[in-house]
Amino acid sequence: MPTAMDAIRYAGANAGVRALSAQLLDEATWRELIGAENLQRVLVVLAETAYAESVTGVEQEAYPLQQIERRLSGQAARRVRQVMTFVRGAVKELLIVWWRHFELENLKSVFRGVAQGLDPEVIQRFLIPLGAESRLPWGSLVHERSVSSLVERTAGTHYINPLRNALPAYEREGSIFAIEVALDIRYYRDLDAAIGHLKGQDYADARMLLGTHIDMLNILWAFRYRVYYGLSPEEIVNYTLWHGIRTDIELIRRIALGATPEEILTEIWPIAHLDLSSLAELDDARKLPELENILLAYWRKLASAAMRGYPFRLAALLGYLILQELEIQDLVTLLEGKAMGWTDDRIERQLIRSRG
Repeated sequence: MPTAMDAIRYAGANAGVRALSAQLLDEATWRELIGAENLQRVLVVLAETAYAESVTGVEQEAYPLQQIERRLSGQAARRVRQVMTFVRGAVKELLIVWWRHFELENLKSVFRGVAQGLDPEVIQRFLIPLGAESRLPWGSLVHERSVSSLVERTAGTHYINPLRNALPAYEREGSIFAIEVALDIRYYRDLDAAIGHLKGQDYADARMLLGTHIDMLNILWAFRYRVYYGLSPEEIVNYTLWHGIRTDIELIRRIALGATPEEILTEIWPIAHLDLSSLAELDDARKLPELENILLAYWRKLASAAMRGYPFRLAALLGYLILQELEIQDLVTLLEGKAMGWTDDRIERQLIRSRG
């Protein structure tokens, strides 16, 4: 239960986050964006919002849409850094770890680029702009010419041991898959540990919002490994996190052995009232994108409730950051849909915000 001390600790943070959350897009702006006649009109509308810095000045760049999407992710990363300035101690350490998921995406992009033999300049275009806050030597990393040398370039970071362990699988199979899994597992174990360092209401809030995210990923990974990659049950168990708030090794094993998404979600979130009806007529391969959207919509509901709840809590800060990131994910979907000539209805059906 929140205390008077919580109100004191989070008073400044609440004011700062309220100011930031006021910059999230309102319903009228979303209506205008969805109804825009083309991609150029979407960019004009966004140029009048808090996303102006991400959508202007890219016309002369190669791959302008790709650059806008990376800039949007960079803007989300900066929002995490802004919220970080409002807190200290274990809460700040948690936000530092959460911010590193942007670094994680960049590191995976570098490994993909090097594995494909792309030029450093091309790899650089795939990276989220993180500024001086990122301590990884991106200029050196993108110039590595082999995956093995890139692994060694991470020496001195906490990624080095899992990457060295994954390297033989990469060399044996010629696929970057094992490298990406190693990076993911290392990062989300760090996040789980950072949640565990919190106490009291802070711990409960982080567990509810970020712990739920870890559960979602654990479930999605297990289904993807089974359906898309055809991995054995033993491999699936080894390539997941083994435990979360509601997921554990036994549940992962059940997924690996053939449990359906409907069975698993109904068991884990029995009172969440998840609408699983859209999964009924889909085969396994087509179920997975829909399953991800269902889970993201549930996560968004949790974040929205946190923002509407008692303001002097970590939940309100995390709720804002989740809503910000999911809004950007929806913007990327909208931008790509407009670029491909999708109808307004088709775009809207793909938006997380449209699912309640």
